[in-house]
Amino acid sequence: MMILVHYTTQEFVFNTFKASGEITYQDRIEEVKNYYERYHRTQENLFLIISFTNNSKVDYRVGKITAINDSFIFNKVAKELSNILIEELGIRNSNTYDLGVFYKVLRIENKLEFRNKNLDRYSSKIRLKYFTWKELISNNEILFKKISDIIFNKDNVIKLASTYNPDLTYSQALITKKYFSALQNIGFISEDRININHTVLHGDIGEFLMHTLVSEFIESIGDKYIYPKLIFKTSPSMAVYGNDGSIYIPEKKEIYYLEAKFYSSLNQAINKAVDSLEKHNDDLHEDMNYSAELFRNIKTNRTNELVEITDDVTEKLIIFLICDDIYKEDEVKNMIEKNSNFLELKEKFETLVFVLPILDKNDFLEFFQAQSMLEGKEYYE
Repeated sequence: MMILVHYTTQEFVFNTFKASGEITYQDRIEEVKNYYERYHRTQENLFLIISFTNNSKVDYRVGKITAINDSFIFNKVAKELSNILIEELGIRNSNTYDLGVFYKVLRIENKLEFRNKNLDRYSSKIRLKYFTWKELISNNEILFKKISDIIFNKDNVIKLASTYNPDLTYSQALITKKYFSALQNIGFISEDRININHTVLHGDIGEFLMHTLVSEFIESIGDKYIYPKLIFKTSPSMAVYGNDGSIYIPEKKEIYYLEAKFYSSLNQAINKAVDSLEKHNDDLHEDMNYSAELFRNIKTNRTNELVEITDDVTEKLIIFLICDDIYKEDEVKNMIEKNSNFLELKEKFETLVFVLPILDKNDFLEFFQAQSMLEGKEYYE
């Protein structure tokens, strides 16, 4: 993503951007216009950062650029998003101003477009980085498209739902065949319209997103391994029993057992997740060495790297919940804190909770069905 940075050493210019408003001053308008015309067709968000240098100190103000008729509007963003952009550009503690150069276009390398915000030491909420909830509520298809892009990403599908081995030689045609075969086995595409009322489908969507997102947010310096159960599915209606998967971090001697739930109500999702974990509680003590070779290294994309999971690992739980009834941080945090079933589980096992608010479950499933038909069209025709 390309970001326009406007450098200034004049405080009155910096103060012009204290609040949202129309961009003025002809040279500034021309720079913003050039930036807009170059990138508005390929970027969903256009950001302008004002960088004010005062001696050795640098302050920033950040806004989104929108065009209305022949004018450009600076829409100041919240401090949280401002900090994210400044951190991702790597300019927090550096002055990138060059004498006499007042505008630069800087790049943020493509990264995961979702971020994870800790609500407390055991719960967190996942959301899109560069959009406000107001924007998403007014157009929830922005969120739905980003989620669908994760699910129909060929690399993600191959990694989570196939036996792909990067040490073997595959033609591009065979990779594509494996991709569509995996999608069909999971039930994400069908020659007929997929049944979006099928609860197994809801669970598989939850599992897929859980493995993709949570594996990014669990910190590890060294190798990190995932064991997705989706690889065992041979038909859409088939349920795979036991935990929904595992994440193993050898350097920390930690293994996480995963459970995903997708319900409209966050409270119901928590209760169902706790109930499922209690039902297969014995799985927490299963001999994971039986399937150690199936764990996939996230960095190398290889399986068959592990020969054993040591006996001295610490066992932990991860619950991944998708809901549509609440999305605000304080409401999510309060719902988790008040759930007695979760509190009881937390007394027995160290448990992390990740919540992905989806705004409208039915709307998402209908959108997903349409995306499924588009994706499957290439395979079935």
